[in-house]
Amino acid sequence: MPLRAVLSRLAALAFLTLTAACAGSLDAEQSRLCRMLLPALFAQDDGITVIDSEAAGGRMVHITFRAGGRDAQERLLTCRFGGAGYSAAKRDLVAVLIDGVGLGETQLWFLKERWLESQVSVMSDPGPPGRGDGLLELPSRELATALQYALGGLPRLTLLALLALATALIYGLIGRINLAFGEFAAMGGMVASLAILLLAALFPRAGLAIEPAALLVTLGTIALWGIVVGKRVLHPLAQRRGQAILVAGVGMMVAVPEGLRLAQGARNTWLPPVGEGSFVLASGGGFEVMVSMRVLGVVAMNLLAIALLLLAMRSSRFGRSWRAIADDPEAAELLGLDPRRTLIRSSLIATALAGLAGASVMLLHGGITFSSGTMMGLAGLMAAILGGVGSLGGAVLAGALIGVMQTLWMVFHAIEHWELASFTLLTAFLVLKPGGFFGYSEGPERRF
Repeated sequence: MPLRAVLSRLAALAFLTLTAACAGSLDAEQSRLCRMLLPALFAQDDGITVIDSEAAGGRMVHITFRAGGRDAQERLLTCRFGGAGYSAAKRDLVAVLIDGVGLGETQLWFLKERWLESQVSVMSDPGPPGRGDGLLELPSRELATALQYALGGLPRLTLLALLALATALIYGLIGRINLAFGEFAAMGGMVASLAILLLAALFPRAGLAIEPAALLVTLGTIALWGIVVGKRVLHPLAQRRGQAILVAGVGMMVAVPEGLRLAQGARNTWLPPVGEGSFVLASGGGFEVMVSMRVLGVVAMNLLAIALLLLAMRSSRFGRSWRAIADDPEAAELLGLDPRRTLIRSSLIATALAGLAGASVMLLHGGITFSSGTMMGLAGLMAAILGGVGSLGGAVLAGALIGVMQTLWMVFHAIEHWELASFTLLTAFLVLKPGGFFGYSEGPERRF
């Protein structure tokens, strides 16, 4: 399988995964704004019960409710907004209909300018509809709590695996560590934010469909940086003795975040919340396990990227060339393989993986700071070392194990101490087994 086919399939899979996760989703903020109109339109003497909320047509929200007791008739409130997704007009209420009959312009103006802008409307919110039963019924509260923690740790697990895989791709070829992948992850998150804002301004009616397109723009932009780094930094310095690449990596660790800070300014930019809220996946002992489609979509996208790359490294021509050059670059060059070209391609893929990790953080949290890449990169480096630096499968496995360990630590201990605990355990492990899970303490041998 050619490398170009691998990258195109990766992009297509990412596009389809995010599209499926975002398609037809109810915007939680628009649903809340529409729901807050109910106390202004109907008496609250016997209470207002929201039965259901659903999206319609991308910019419309239907609220099924009951004003009064249980015997009251179900009614329908429809709100139409000026935009959707990341559009600046997503909060602009343009029409309100009650049982299919629209309100007049004067009524709509008072609702927008006098009611929704007041604190009374926030306090009078009747609340979202009942969540209902989960898809699974668990036998105990403890098991449901453990499942919630496991779902919460899935995104970090995949992020560490991506960054560890990027580190292992470069070290496997040149025996040097590039320390700047965390910074490239921060760059990927900020490029994704900028791409979303630009696409939202150009295509205000696109809604959440701009996220997959912004992701493709991000991967392409970060991949170009990978080519530049491979040509101008990694390949020239790999020919020299010593730790020139390590010093260059430290330089990029300083230069990239400083450049990002100068580009965006002193204040961090965060995108508005989009998409629906969480839904009940399971329940047990009175505890509800919540998860959102956005989290599941990002996790699935990252897992697909990891699986596809590992498969390509085993079966594609590029993967065979990478393994041959990693084992014996001189013999591989005598057989017609080009170490320089393979290194540049590896840099492209590795940097794109880091950019995907940063874009995933942005999609989950609405943004990423210019300085947050340092700890992400160190955590990915830690996973690569633990798996056996140069072992791709070991890097992914170690990233998963570190993610599990950090999740367990946060369950039983203070979250601010997990970094200290992680690096302490890594040091102790490497003293006992310097080669990591699938590496060797000496010699060029490595397992895949």
